[in-house]
Amino acid sequence: MNFTSLLLGRVQEICRDIDQAGSLEALYEGLVQYLAKLGDATDHGASAFMALANYDGGGHVFQISHGTGRYAAVSTIEDEPIREQLNSALRQRLNHFSRDAVTFCFLHPENLALLAHVELAQEIAPQARELLNFINDKVVSAIKTHSLAKQAMRTGRAMVVALASLAEHKDRDTGVHILRVAIMTDEIVQVLGELGHYPEIITPEFERHISTASILHDVGKIAIPEDILKKPGKLDPAERQVIETHPAKGHKVLEKASRILDGNNYLLRLSCEIALHHHERYDGGGYPARIAGQAIPLAARIVGLVDVFDALTSARPYKKAWSLQDATGYISDQSGKHFDPLVVEAFLKVMEYRQGAALIEWTEALSVKVAGMDNDHRVLIELINQLAAAEKIGNRRIAESVLDELLNYAIDHFEREEQFLQKSGYPMPELFAHKLQHAAFTESIQDIRWQYLHGLRPTINQEVLLFLRDWLSKHILVEDMKYAGIVNDQSYEQKQGEQ
Repeated sequence: MNFTSLLLGRVQEICRDIDQAGSLEALYEGLVQYLAKLGDATDHGASAFMALANYDGGGHVFQISHGTGRYAAVSTIEDEPIREQLNSALRQRLNHFSRDAVTFCFLHPENLALLAHVELAQEIAPQARELLNFINDKVVSAIKTHSLAKQAMRTGRAMVVALASLAEHKDRDTGVHILRVAIMTDEIVQVLGELGHYPEIITPEFERHISTASILHDVGKIAIPEDILKKPGKLDPAERQVIETHPAKGHKVLEKASRILDGNNYLLRLSCEIALHHHERYDGGGYPARIAGQAIPLAARIVGLVDVFDALTSARPYKKAWSLQDATGYISDQSGKHFDPLVVEAFLKVMEYRQGAALIEWTEALSVKVAGMDNDHRVLIELINQLAAAEKIGNRRIAESVLDELLNYAIDHFEREEQFLQKSGYPMPELFAHKLQHAAFTESIQDIRWQYLHGLRPTINQEVLLFLRDWLSKHILVEDMKYAGIVNDQSYEQKQGEQ
């Protein structure tokens, strides 16, 4: 059998591998290994790597996102002949062939190119190059297909977040609360699966949609008067009766949306269950239906626990935030009463994971003596720790959710802080320098997030996590401490009210 025939067999094998990749991440994770099979018709251990480049840029630094063989431990391409082959493929937007290598140029939908360089054991004849161009078409088609599918899912999630965040106009903590609930819900579902609980319910579809569905758990609060939602003291019986209507109100809205799709949308079905039943109790003492035990949908049992935990650990106009230890103890004590014992077991495991992965802990040494800023910093620290926990348990969905919230919260926090400092008379040169640091950090998060969401960063590695931790710690302890004591909590509240 000649080399061209062997090559044809390898091309067919690579195309099957590409078809079997179930996601963008899986495609990129395996692509270098697939292409390395071209290196030698009898050897699977050839050297290959993949790098990302922008057409519009110049002086490219080709950083390897995935590598095999002699490129497995290399981060940046310094070899000038190889750099020239990469640049040639990039300039022509075509595959580049040399005597001992082929550089694939896979066009990416966002004006980028994925460059995959494969070392060859022998030169490929010109008539055989069309086989490799066929691989190029196959990969580009797969990238488009998976990118569109992921974009559709993320668009749906973004719309859900937008709808749920309408309640933020009435309850200032809602926007942050709903995403915290979504993240922990996803964590508990993963652990329930690891523990072997509810295998007949926790299907891949359930795992894929419950986090997004949980975001809508309190959508019915949009219909509750603000004076009840924001009341600083205990609700009277009449007010309690009104607020207990929000599950049914939320369910009605979501059920109407579900009917438009003939009730065949799994996400909306889960959302309806959660909205209606997340205030039920395992012992039957909840509302609105007063159902108990397994009669409560599992999704609602999970979100109900997470909702209570997040409420306990959050400050409200009528109460201080509980410590994590006290809130965890309460959840544990309510096993079999308020909460499903198996869901409590998974929750406790999640808390162990989080504690074991924590990179930074809030202490009074980090306080800038401005209550609003201190609260923002606590949230940012919590998000960095959650990102580390997501990586520790290997859940990309959770990591993506945390990165989304980290970016949004950082932008919102920086805007609040900058407006606050400006209104407080903070010196303009120092404020300008402060803003530049904020902008640089935001850009770093955006870059990390983009690569991760597009499958080009296999993990949020320790180097990235330590960068996030060290930047935030240094920024608070050095830069933010410059305004500590200049302004007081009263002026902060007044200035927030002016915004």
